[in-house]
Amino acid sequence: MCCAEFLVKYILFFFNFVFTLAGIALIGLGIAALVQINQIVDLIPVPINGIPIAIIVLGSIIFVIAFFGCCGAIRESRCLLTMYFICMAILAAGKIYLATVIFGALDTLQSTVEGWVDTAFEKEDLRKVFHVLEEVFQCCGTTGPGSYVGVYPILPPTCCASGVAECTDELAFGGCRARLGSYFENFGEAIAAVLIVVIVVELVAMLFGMFMCWSVSEKRQRGRYY
Repeated sequence: MCCAEFLVKYILFFFNFVFTLAGIALIGLGIAALVQINQIVDLIPVPINGIPIAIIVLGSIIFVIAFFGCCGAIRESRCLLTMYFICMAILAAGKIYLATVIFGALDTLQSTVEGWVDTAFEKEDLRKVFHVLEEVFQCCGTTGPGSYVGVYPILPPTCCASGVAECTDELAFGGCRARLGSYFENFGEAIAAVLIVVIVVELVAMLFGMFMCWSVSEKRQRGRYY
């Protein structure tokens, strides 16, 4: 039993270290997405910046709970381990729901983003904001430099890399529809993949935490009677 307790104790500590890294990864992905989305928020008809904010909050919660899990395992605190198990169960349920929503939205995400890009390009009052989008995501027009035929006599400088003296079709980036669709799709897949890994590790850690809590209780009961 002592050997099993020792293994569970340090495996639980290792799992929570993995949770800490996963929490940091979610925070990093959320911040990276938020920085880019904030520059084009005027183009998007829905508050999509709430998604990366929610991911940052989730990553922060995972990080804090992992810290308590590490302390509970090392100090063999029954109170901390019980709170850790309850919080992990709630978080696991929440992340299962979030992963399901993200995977369900991936099917329609690209077509939705393409619709946003087309609408923004067609509206003259959003044209300056659209140029910001081109600069941020290194893209040009809706489908490429051909989108500007009949709109501008020459391509705007945002269609090419900075430092280019004259932006031409040969030097221009690809279309923003494909670039943004691919970006949001890859971002969604990355978030969902991280969530799935975290969920699997959490379920195992919950079982170990429950065993560790039971082991600590048994140890204290034996100490009381002896």
